[in-house]
Amino acid sequence: MKYFSLILATTLLLGGSGDAMAKASAAMKAGMYKEALGHISVSQKSDMTNPDIYRMKALLHEALDEPNHALIAWQYCLKYSKNEILSSEAKVHIQSLSQE
Repeated sequence: MKYFSLILATTLLLGGSGDAMAKASAAMKAGMYKEALGHISVSQKSDMTNPDIYRMKALLHEALDEPNHALIAWQYCLKYSKNEILSSEAKVHIQSLSQE
């Protein structure tokens, strides 16, 4: 019974946002952008402050020619990012999208 509980706990911990992010990444690579956004939404619900989620969401909105949604996602990416490179990337996209 302990073994079963351990497997269940591990599945629940690892099967959350990481699994959804992996599915989103695979869908994005396959050009299935709307499906990828669906997976991102699932991932976002379990980890609302992960800047990588917002980065992927922003890139998907850009690919779908949805600049307003992309801009919002980049702003959240910048807000939650503690990584200088990711913050710089977000700033470049925010500036570019703000000029459109």
